[in-house]
Amino acid sequence: MKLALALIAMISAGCGIDTAAPAPGGTGGIAGGGGGGGGGGGGGGGDPGGSGGPGTTNDGDPGDGTGPVTSVSGHIAANAKWVDVIHIVGDLTIDAGVTLQVAAGTTVDLAAGTSITVLGTLDIQGVQASKVVFRWATPGENWYGIAIPGGGSMTASYLVQVGGGTTISAEGSVTLVDTQMSHAGGDFLVMSGGTLNMTYSAIGLEPGQHDSTHCDMHVGGPVAITATHSNFSTSSYGIMFYGGSNADFRSTNWFGNAIDIDRGGAAVTGNFSGSYFASGAPSYVGFTMQDMATKRVVDAGVR
Repeated sequence: MKLALALIAMISAGCGIDTAAPAPGGTGGIAGGGGGGGGGGGGGGGDPGGSGGPGTTNDGDPGDGTGPVTSVSGHIAANAKWVDVIHIVGDLTIDAGVTLQVAAGTTVDLAAGTSITVLGTLDIQGVQASKVVFRWATPGENWYGIAIPGGGSMTASYLVQVGGGTTISAEGSVTLVDTQMSHAGGDFLVMSGGTLNMTYSAIGLEPGQHDSTHCDMHVGGPVAITATHSNFSTSSYGIMFYGGSNADFRSTNWFGNAIDIDRGGAAVTGNFSGSYFASGAPSYVGFTMQDMATKRVVDAGVR
């Protein structure tokens, strides 16, 4: 069953995943193999050929990767490591109990409509001088994103993620540090459950740049959120905040959004102290807004 597509209504359901044996050797080998997976149609709403496409500077993408190219799809059933250039040509699942490491400098191109479901662990190990890139294979043709359901975990440092978002559900866990995200086909970071720990990261682009993302974060259900020292920008909504209590959004920047925070009717609470809102800080019962910044917080966003 294609868990990645069943998590949120805005992502279309798809067919089952074809299996493909990982390369031998366990950790340190390239996982996956050839063969197509059952992917749905590509999402729309990208920015083909314009600002924000892969290879441009404003979305953080350093450009095409170098080194050998390996095509993958299906299941990763043993510990493995990705290096150089990976082409995801069909839906991919990291099985429970399995760890996939992605080495610094690796470029992962995802075909339109493909997805990654993390039942085990996805460990993305970028560094400032050599980032990891997960991006659409063709600018403007969205992939369906990374899904982390119960039992799955994802950690990422210096990741650039373009063209597909992330969903967290049940007891899934995601940690993002120095990560730049943009150009989802709909909402980028969607939580219906689980835990998010995000620091020094950004969803969206700088003012004046075009981003297809509808909502930087869409939150509902019982969740635990720490998202500090980060930027939320250039979308229709910075966050649709419909679930969660005691969320930590301190020292964040909110700019270029049509609406920064839409709380709806939910009884949610959060701390936004020390943050900057270009359109003025919203006033909601249950929100803590102390020592607010009058200009963008310098100590926020990718370092």
